[in-house]
Amino acid sequence: MATDFIQRPVRILHLEDNENDHVLVREMLLAEGLACELVAVKTREDFDSALRLNKYDLIISDYTLPSFDGLRALSLAREVCPETPFIFFSGTIGEEAAVESLRNGAVDYVLKQRPSRLAPAVRRALRSRQERTLRKQAERALQQSEERFRIVARATNDVVWEWDIKTNQVWFSENFQAVFGHSREDIDVTLEWWLDLIHPDDKGRVTTGITTLLASGGRVWWDEHRIRRANGFYAQVLERASVMYDPARKPQRMVGVTIDMSERKQAEEKIREQAALLDKARDAIIVADLDERIVYWNQSAERIYGWGAAEVMGKPLVEVLFHGKPPPELQETITSVRERGEWAGELHELAKDGRPVIVQGRSTLIRDEQGRPKSLLIINTDITERKLLEEQFLRAQRLESLGVLVSGIAHDLNNTLSPILMGVEIVREEVVSPETASVLDTMQTSARRSADMVRQMLTFVRGGEAKKHLIHPAQLAKEMGRIITDTFPKSIHCRVAVDRSSWPVRGLPTQLHQVLLNLCVNARDAMPRGGTLTLSVKNTQLGPADVALHPDARPGNYLCLSVADTGSGIPAEQLGKIFEPFFTTKAPGKGTGLGLSTSLSIIKSHNGFITVHSEVGRGTEFKCYFPAATEVPEEAVVEPISLPPGNGECILIVDDEEAILAIMRSTLENYGYQVLTAGSGLEAIARFTRNSDAVHLIITDLAMPFMDGRAAIQALRKIRSDVKIIVASGSEKEVEDLRKDIQTDAFIPKPFTNEVLLKAVHLVLAD
Repeated sequence: MATDFIQRPVRILHLEDNENDHVLVREMLLAEGLACELVAVKTREDFDSALRLNKYDLIISDYTLPSFDGLRALSLAREVCPETPFIFFSGTIGEEAAVESLRNGAVDYVLKQRPSRLAPAVRRALRSRQERTLRKQAERALQQSEERFRIVARATNDVVWEWDIKTNQVWFSENFQAVFGHSREDIDVTLEWWLDLIHPDDKGRVTTGITTLLASGGRVWWDEHRIRRANGFYAQVLERASVMYDPARKPQRMVGVTIDMSERKQAEEKIREQAALLDKARDAIIVADLDERIVYWNQSAERIYGWGAAEVMGKPLVEVLFHGKPPPELQETITSVRERGEWAGELHELAKDGRPVIVQGRSTLIRDEQGRPKSLLIINTDITERKLLEEQFLRAQRLESLGVLVSGIAHDLNNTLSPILMGVEIVREEVVSPETASVLDTMQTSARRSADMVRQMLTFVRGGEAKKHLIHPAQLAKEMGRIITDTFPKSIHCRVAVDRSSWPVRGLPTQLHQVLLNLCVNARDAMPRGGTLTLSVKNTQLGPADVALHPDARPGNYLCLSVADTGSGIPAEQLGKIFEPFFTTKAPGKGTGLGLSTSLSIIKSHNGFITVHSEVGRGTEFKCYFPAATEVPEEAVVEPISLPPGNGECILIVDDEEAILAIMRSTLENYGYQVLTAGSGLEAIARFTRNSDAVHLIITDLAMPFMDGRAAIQALRKIRSDVKIIVASGSEKEVEDLRKDIQTDAFIPKPFTNEVLLKAVHLVLAD
């Protein structure tokens, strides 16, 4: 039978030149119960060949052979198969040879004189070999396991450690130094040294956690804390460990891994900082997935659009930004992003409350590491206010251009009206019938009214008043009533209710006129189908309770100027916003949202305040309160008209309008003056050069072709510096600008009457 540790017949190589001894060995082993395959060889060549061709569990050899000896056989066996046990079985081996054979690697020797010792020797040799084999396999397995462990430890940045609880020794993997900077010489293998590396604020928690785990028989522990590096700084780490127990459930070892989380924590902190920066950005930053559903919405997007981040997450962009009604140009945006990866341009979007939002948008297609589309990044800059300012600027430019146009038209109108007014007075001096006198009165009234309208247009377009003076708002209301009647749709009926004893106020007529105009235009727009617009002026006395809601107002006498309409009214929720710049209740393109804010600013600059009352469907009333002036404007004293005649003085008239030249010449000659006329500045210089000593006075227009009035006056003064000059112009501002550089003797505003002309001429000549 086989041995108890080898479950197969034992293969034995027997080196023996005596056949009888070979048979003896086989029989003895069989007799001892050793199942074996005994291969006999006699020569060195056969022995060597057998060793190299097959594997054997044991070698038995004679010590003395005819052409070969046992020691050389042992040496050959140790060379070819060093792990195979070698036993000498010989009758001639002496004690010294036996010792030498054992020293050279034989496991035993047995004398042929004592064959009974062979079987036990074989068993011992086989058992010893088996034990060595198992031990080496275990050692090999351990080495492989340790090698794998070292490879894993080297391949990761994580530190592996083991705490032997019985000895209180701690072992760290080789990369402990690389991760935390502590050299091998500095590392203490005790648990206390490791615990001292933990941040003082975390040490108590770690110690308590481990102690509690071991006391409760737990197996797994983990914790996030800080460990001190060799440079004194702390690393953020995550430690995980398992406890190993003996059969009696006593903890033996604790094996764990330390993961340096510092970079990840720093990355997370950086991400948080970047997210905070994105929230602080003034632009709306939006990220959408490839289905155009929102996945990120920063705080500026909340501010611009009014939607909270939680409200829009997962919703389609079209639903949030366009309320489900995308504009046609949106398709161009989508196509550009898909084909070129980006798009930039202007979009008109909607806020949560339906308020229009104009943005300068930039859309970019975000791709992953493989270049595949991943998401859509949208950065929108709110340019709504800028667009409104640009629109207002363009409107101001148009108004400025209109002002230039109005100035030119006003000049022509004044030149047209002057002959009419002067001609009416000339005709009136003749004997006319009552019917003709009535027609002349109508002509004169119409011409004067036209002149007033031209003057009002110029004042409004140019502005120019800087010093406040006493004015009667009642007169402004009447003038506005006439403008409304002439220019507003006929379906709007205008009523003007003025208190005859209304108080004056101190202010700028042009600015108050603008307030009235802004309020009246708003009233007109609120009555598209017609209605009644009422302008009223009345005195009112306000007490402390009346001005309590207006911090800058004081109790006292006020003039109330109100504008009321019977239009659509203003919803209550919008009343608090109507004075904000750019806020408008009108349709896009119908208003700038600056009329009421401008009016409020003007009223405040006059130390007044404004109130509004409105009912939807019934109309709106604005009341403007201005502090009443304490002084009373001087009453104009009406004196009898006395037109002084001339004494033959020579007057040179310069104007490019033939009608004005003719009517002025006729008027002045009728009153005893000699008149020379010139149709341009160049002609005036020529005439004055020939008659410089005879001319007493020059009356000149300013706006003339080729050479304007300014250049003509300078040239005339060079010819004769003391000549007296009257400027006749429809622009008082142009005359004021002229007088800054050139001295003149008087100014006659066009259109003018004979009375104004003759009095001005008389005063200048008499000076």
